[in-house]
Amino acid sequence: MYAVISFSHKNTDVALRERLHFNDDENIQFLQVLHNINGVLEVVLLSTCNRCEIYALLKKDNLSQIGSTDIQANKICNDIIYSLATFKNVSQTILIDTAIIELNTNAIHHVFCVASSLMSVVVGETQISGQMKEAYKLSYNNNLCSKGLTRLFHFAFRCAANVRSLTDISKNHVSVASIATNIAFEFLGNQKRIDSKRNHKALVVGVGEMGIICLKNLVKHNIDTTLCNRTKQNAIALLEELEYINNVSILEFEYLENNINEYDIIFFAIAGGTLITQDKIKKSTTEKIFFDLSIPRNLAFDTQTLIESSINNIEVICVDDLKSKAQEHINARKEHVNMAMGIVGQFSIDFERWLSSLGVEPIIKTMRHQAKLASMKEIDRAIKKGFVPEALRENIEKLLHSAFNEFLHSPTRKLKNMADDENSDSILESIANVFGVQDRVFLNRYKCEYDDTKLRD
Repeated sequence: MYAVISFSHKNTDVALRERLHFNDDENIQFLQVLHNINGVLEVVLLSTCNRCEIYALLKKDNLSQIGSTDIQANKICNDIIYSLATFKNVSQTILIDTAIIELNTNAIHHVFCVASSLMSVVVGETQISGQMKEAYKLSYNNNLCSKGLTRLFHFAFRCAANVRSLTDISKNHVSVASIATNIAFEFLGNQKRIDSKRNHKALVVGVGEMGIICLKNLVKHNIDTTLCNRTKQNAIALLEELEYINNVSILEFEYLENNINEYDIIFFAIAGGTLITQDKIKKSTTEKIFFDLSIPRNLAFDTQTLIESSINNIEVICVDDLKSKAQEHINARKEHVNMAMGIVGQFSIDFERWLSSLGVEPIIKTMRHQAKLASMKEIDRAIKKGFVPEALRENIEKLLHSAFNEFLHSPTRKLKNMADDENSDSILESIANVFGVQDRVFLNRYKCEYDDTKLRD
């Protein structure tokens, strides 16, 4: 049984998501903890700015011992949540009350929706698919997931590709970072009307995907832009790659705190948690806007705490504050969202049908049944034509039964050996199709490549 435990922007505020954030090392450590829970067969953890989600395959034998399988599955999910609470030192009660738990069909649909960016803050953004591939790859390479989740994720990636190709949901795609830069441009427009002579300056902190989007948008609009990153060489490499080396200045990371008050707009999008504390912020005579696009957050303060300290001219915007702008984007693409949901629904149905076709027992049963029918048909024909007497029917049936049992013994044994190997799925699928066990073919439907894109820091 598939299970999903979800903490996302839909049910969890930014403060709790911040506490549930995992880096790669923590991810592996926690997955190993989950893998040892009784009833958990495979597990993947997806940790992004907007969600912490656990995808698990639960052992069938643990779900058939006592009571309803859903009750048993929920018990295992509660054990997972307890482990998460312990690992992250968060109240178990808060997590139980907050978590969204989905099982089997609902879990499959949920994963496909997430992969297709239908559950993102900005519907249609393409970053989530790469993040899911990286999460799957991390688990797979550490032997924490195998056949079950491999099938689920690879089918989900193909679903996401179909959503992108068959709808306009990702056309002129919008992301959290692009929404943030649009707000920044509106802010700059207002400021230029107030003081047209002043040269407004922008700073981008981080060269990951968020930072790159912000950087590109700022350069495109000819904003005086500076780039800052922990590793200066990576910042230089990015500017050379984008051919911005003559258009963008570089601020060395060690000088970030001392220069933070020199910029009108700052985009913080770098891993590692808090970079700037409130004591580094000075009162300003001009309006400023800081975007904190990272989880954990890079700023240890928000707009309200600044106001309480009589700093009234600086607005702090985090990921969750961008939801209203993202909703406008969703409303504008409602028709394409509905089309995408239809594709996800059909893929969910297809996947479950496809999974059921991979079971070797239906194939073996069908092969033997067809062999028996063919034998009986030929015996009836032989007796009708007078080739053999009716009195020998029973003996001939026993002889033919022994013959096709002997003939099918080796194929049956090989089929059973293939059942636990996901690399044999396409072979089983073909055999099922030949013998009429399924009426549609999805050969290699879930095949995909890893996304090897690395966020630079």
